[in-house]
Amino acid sequence: FASNRSVTLKRLSNLAANMSYYQTIEGVSCDKAIIEACTKACEGQGDGRVSLQDAETVFAKIKDAGTVTKAEVWTLRYCLLEYKFTESASDWITAQVKALTHWDGEKFAQETGGSSYYEKVDGKDCDHGIIEACRKAVAGAGDGRVSVADAKVVLDEALDGGKVTDIEKWTLRLCLSEFNWTEAAHDYLIEELKSAGVSLKRKPAAAKEKPAKKVKVVDQTPAKVKSIVDALQIAAKDESISAATVSMVSGMTEHALPVFKEERHAFQTQVLEMAQALMAKAEAVLESNVASSESTVAGADAEKAKREATVLETAAALTASSEDTKAKTTAKDELVKAHKASIEALKEAKAAQITGDADAVALEKAKSHLEGAGLAAMKEGSLSKKQQTTLIKELTTAGVEQSLISCLHLPASKKPDARESFEVVVLQHLEQAYDAKLAEMNSKLAEAGPAREARAAAVTAAASADEAAKASAEAGMETLKLAKEAESAAKAAAIDAKSKAGSLESEIAAAAKTLEKAKSAHKSFLEGPKASFEELLHRTAPAPAPEA
Repeated sequence: FASNRSVTLKRLSNLAANMSYYQTIEGVSCDKAIIEACTKACEGQGDGRVSLQDAETVFAKIKDAGTVTKAEVWTLRYCLLEYKFTESASDWITAQVKALTHWDGEKFAQETGGSSYYEKVDGKDCDHGIIEACRKAVAGAGDGRVSVADAKVVLDEALDGGKVTDIEKWTLRLCLSEFNWTEAAHDYLIEELKSAGVSLKRKPAAAKEKPAKKVKVVDQTPAKVKSIVDALQIAAKDESISAATVSMVSGMTEHALPVFKEERHAFQTQVLEMAQALMAKAEAVLESNVASSESTVAGADAEKAKREATVLETAAALTASSEDTKAKTTAKDELVKAHKASIEALKEAKAAQITGDADAVALEKAKSHLEGAGLAAMKEGSLSKKQQTTLIKELTTAGVEQSLISCLHLPASKKPDARESFEVVVLQHLEQAYDAKLAEMNSKLAEAGPAREARAAAVTAAASADEAAKASAEAGMETLKLAKEAESAAKAAAIDAKSKAGSLESEIAAAAKTLEKAKSAHKSFLEGPKASFEELLHRTAPAPAPEA
C-alpha cells in the first residue's frame, strides 16, 4: 500500500474531483447533483417548473460522464414526481429515460401471464398493477397520453392498501417517466400525493379496518459508517501512511460505503479498496500494540534479573571507583608535598649561592672600581682635584701603601713633560703597586671560581627539580579530578540502577493494564468497525417486502 501511495493519491484526487454524492431515498440511492439541479431550476425565473432547457441541461451533464447508471435513471424518475415539469420538458425527458429503461412488458406478460404482483425494471421490483393501469390508459382512446381521469385510476391503484409503499412510489416515478402524461395529469398526480401527507395515505373506507402502524426501524448505517471512519484514523499511526491519505480516503468512504454494492461506481469501488487497505493497516497497528505489551509482560522475570544484575554491577563499579579516588588522592598529596620540598630546596640553593659568592662578588666590584679609577689617564696628563680624590679613594680601598698615595698629587697635578724626576718615580711606584693589586685580585677570583660554579650548578639543578615536581603535582591533581568525575558517574549509575529495580513492579503492573486495554481495543475493532465495514462493503440491495 505504501509503495503505491503516490499513485493512489493521484487517482483518488482525480476521483474526488469528479465524485457525485448520493443520498438514499426510500431505499434507493439517488444522484444528489441531479436533484440539486432540478431544485435550482424550479427556484429560478419562470413559473416554478422545470423547463425543456433545464431538462436538457441536466441530462447533458449526466451524459458527459460517459455511462448513465441505473441510479441516475431512477433519480430522473424521482425528479419527475418530485418537481413540476413543463409539458414539453416532461415529454422530452420521458423520451430520454425510455431509451435507458431495461424492461420488457410483453416478455413479462408471456412469462407470468400478467398475474405476478411485481415486475422488475432496472433491477428494482415495481408494482405491476400501477404499470398495467398506465399501459391501459395510453392504449385506449385519446392521443396516447395519460389524462387526468387516467391519473385518478392510477392513484387509486397506488392507494389500494390505504397507503403508498416505497415500491409503489418508485413505480409511480417509473410510470411518469415511461409513459407520456398530459401536463394537467402530471400535476394532478403530484399534488394529490403531496396532499396525502408523509404517509401518502388516502382516507380509508368506513367498513375497512385501519392498517396497523408500522414500527419505526432506525437505520444503523450512519452510526456504523461513523465508527468505521473513526477507526480509519488508527492507520495514521503507521509511519508509512500519511494523515493526508487517511483524511482523503475517510472523507470519500463516508459517502461510498452506504451505497449498495451493485450500485457503486467504479471509483467508489476503488475508494473502498483503499479504505479496506487502511482498515488492514489499522488492525496491524492494534495488533502491534498488543504484541508489544505482551512482550513487556512476558519478559518481566528476565527484566527483573537483568535489573538486579545491573544493581550489583554498578555497586561494584562504584566501590572500585571510590578506591581509585582514594589512591589518586594519596598520590596527589605526595606529589604536592614533593613540589613543596623542591621549592624549599631551590630557595636553599639560591641562598647558599648568594652567601658563598659574596666575597668574590665584592672583590669583583672592587676590581672594577680600581680599573676605572683613572691612573691610566694620569700617565697621559694632569688630573683635576675631583679626579685625584676619586683615584685616592680607590687606591686606599685597594690597600695601596699610604706613603705612595700621599705623594699622588705631585705627578697628578702636572702634565707629563712638566714633571720632575721625583714625581716620575712616584708615578712609577704607584703603577707598580696598582698592577700588583690587580694581580692579587685576579688570583683570589680565580681561586673562588670553582666553588662559585658549583653553587650555580646546584641552583640550576634545584630549579629543574622544582619544575619537574610542579608538573607532577599538576598531573596528579588532574588525575584526581578525573577519578572524582568517574566516581560521581558511578554513583549516579548505581542510584539509577536501584531506582529502576525498585520501579519494575509498578512498570509491569502498568504494562499489564496497557495490555488489557490493547486487547480490548483490538477486540472492539474486530467486532465493531471491521465487522461493520465487511458488512457494508458486501451489502446488496434488500429484496422488496411482499405487499399485504
